[in-house]
Amino acid sequence: MAINLKKGQSIILDKNEYDLSRVVMGLGWDVAKKGVFGGLIGGGADFDLDGFALLLDAQGKLKNYQEDVVYFGHLATKNNTVVHSGDNLTGQGSGDDERIIIEFKTLPSAYQRIILGVNIYHAEERKQHFGLVNNAFVRAIDAKGKEIARYSLSGEATYSGQISMLLGELSPENGQWKFKALGTPLNLTLNGVVRSFL
Repeated sequence: MAINLKKGQSIILDKNEYDLSRVVMGLGWDVAKKGVFGGLIGGGADFDLDGFALLLDAQGKLKNYQEDVVYFGHLATKNNTVVHSGDNLTGQGSGDDERIIIEFKTLPSAYQRIILGVNIYHAEERKQHFGLVNNAFVRAIDAKGKEIARYSLSGEATYSGQISMLLGELSPENGQWKFKALGTPLNLTLNGVVRSFL
């Protein structure tokens, strides 16, 4: 049975219990809340949230930001160890809106932390922020499709004005991988988030 994590909690991805030859990180969210008169709050445009993965070294830094950031504009690492499923422009429908697939067996040892996050595309122009986003989540799924853990969060007051969200972190611990729920809102574009890890 999958574990529901709270902010700051972590779980070891147990290779004796799960098939960790490949791990899928599913990212999801719901469209913006409707206003009193039926229009979308946040400029009237659909919310386009973009999932991303930052592949960091042991010091928590990006060694090569052009190669080590996986998102809709750079869908895979050179060796296809980390692959993005592609851009979902609206977040409509149930289940995962975007997926990031990680092949731990071929992941270079230089990568010691993987940050998983979501950014609102053109948030400032559209007057959108995470205070208006419902049911955002990140979940870990093993190679056989079994859900390991899930971290869910929704439009809290502290998310108002924040346009990026660091959802979770993967890191090695004693020969296994650990998944930690972050829930860190940032008032930064994706470019700003990337620069904060250089």
